[in-house]
Amino acid sequence: MNIRESAASLLLRSPHLSVSHIMNLLDISDSEFRTLIVQNAHIAKLMESRRAGTLKALKSEPRECNSCGEWFLPYASARQCSDECTRVALLADRKLR
Repeated sequence: MNIRESAASLLLRSPHLSVSHIMNLLDISDSEFRTLIVQNAHIAKLMESRRAGTLKALKSEPRECNSCGEWFLPYASARQCSDECTRVALLADRKLR
């Protein structure tokens, strides 16, 4: 799987993004996108799930901030609740080295 197919696969998992928006993000044409669907079975399966309305939204579980201890809903793989806590964690890591 090349980078474009990987990116398409990840973006298509989000029911919040339209296919046209995903194509704009990938900077590909309609025909290139159709080619991706034909060449990659996983992308074809995701598109079918989107059409059928069975694509499940990925949900975040609350996580405790490593810096301040507050609970938050992470974005992606965030370990801290804010930019300030991220800076504090980076400073703490530097002191440990």
